Amino acid sequence: MEKLEPTFGLKQLFSRNFCTVTVTNFLVMITYYQIFVSSALFAKEHFNVALAQAGLSAGLMVVGCLIGRFIFGNLISQIGCAKVLIFGTLTFCLLTFANFFLSSLSIMYAQRLIQGIFFGATLTATGTIMAYCVPSSIQGLGVSIFSLSTALALALGPFLGLFIVNFVNYDFLLKETTLLSVLAFLCSLVIKNPPTIPSTSKSLLKLSSYIEPKVVNFALIAALMSLGYGAISSFLGNFSQERHLETAASLFFCTSAFVTIITRPISGRFFDRFGENIVLYPAIIFTAIALLLLAIAQNSFLIILAGIFQGLGFGNFQSSGQALTLKLVSKERYAQASSTFFIFFDLGNGLSPYLFGLIAVALGFESMFYLLSALTLLTAVLYYFVHGKDHPLKMPLFKRRSKKHLSL
Repeated sequence: MEKLEPTFGLKQLFSRNFCTVTVTNFLVMITYYQIFVSSALFAKEHFNVALAQAGLSAGLMVVGCLIGRFIFGNLISQIGCAKVLIFGTLTFCLLTFANFFLSSLSIMYAQRLIQGIFFGATLTATGTIMAYCVPSSIQGLGVSIFSLSTALALALGPFLGLFIVNFVNYDFLLKETTLLSVLAFLCSLVIKNPPTIPSTSKSLLKLSSYIEPKVVNFALIAALMSLGYGAISSFLGNFSQERHLETAASLFFCTSAFVTIITRPISGRFFDRFGENIVLYPAIIFTAIALLLLAIAQNSFLIILAGIFQGLGFGNFQSSGQALTLKLVSKERYAQASSTFFIFFDLGNGLSPYLFGLIAVALGFESMFYLLSALTLLTAVLYYFVHGKDHPLKMPLFKRRSKKHLSL
């Protein structure tokens, strides 16, 4: 019997450039999130400031990332994605080294903002190169595999950051993150024959050169979803100290990463076969459950259980949301589409530490997580009206498929 060939080519997916940008993305993000989760703790302890001011140091990194994505989403088609990637990783590396010389809160604010800008530039470049490497027929799977690097970084970065700060010292964290940023820069030099990104607009004054209108409605959903993660990343360390659950807080991120790594390839295939709704509705609901569990957590078990639901929910929302934005536009608008999605995603992530830091001070961490859980659940309703109701499943979920389609 003749062996059926795969309906998609894994050899084509795992190209040199795809693997290179995946590794680069991981190294930059794990560096960023170690610095991000330790920023509020460092600012509070070293500069003796209030929690909201300390949280702003982390929030400025995300605001900087938003600015970087906005600017470089257009420039990437003007000067080339490889140049943006190399320049972005080099500058990010230098700014990571600058962490050794922070002498005041104002200098820390400036450093965090600028580092965020070039973090955004780097991620825009890696995401765009990845989008051009992935065959359109398996976009969901390709983005899911690429975004495993993000999932690992989202989990291991906060875990390492909190562990090193709590059990080693901040100076070691600075050395380790500087080394990782150097490795990211070296990886960026390996890109060979980067894709040429066609530009649909040469004007630097047109908003459409930076923002993709077709993505904005869904990007608003992404902004609301990211509020919860922004609060968790910034304040789980403070929350765990308050309840004497420091080890559990670190395990939250590890558990979330483990679940995300297992489920993202599956959710990616479901996305390609059945459409985005089969992934995004459960992802939103599971994220709301994770936040609810954190609100009621009085022991390590509930925090770890919250990490499981966070991996099932938010861990799959980010990758499937990115894949959806690419479905909504033509190929020449990939850079602007990805940039728009993450601008709103980062906006929610950046505003969250400051806004919900104020709520945490006024009402406590428990009320903060209750509010975030309710807001996330409301997001599922908003998603229905913004996108979900017009995009039913591609086919019945349990419909039998031919061997050719099921062949991997």
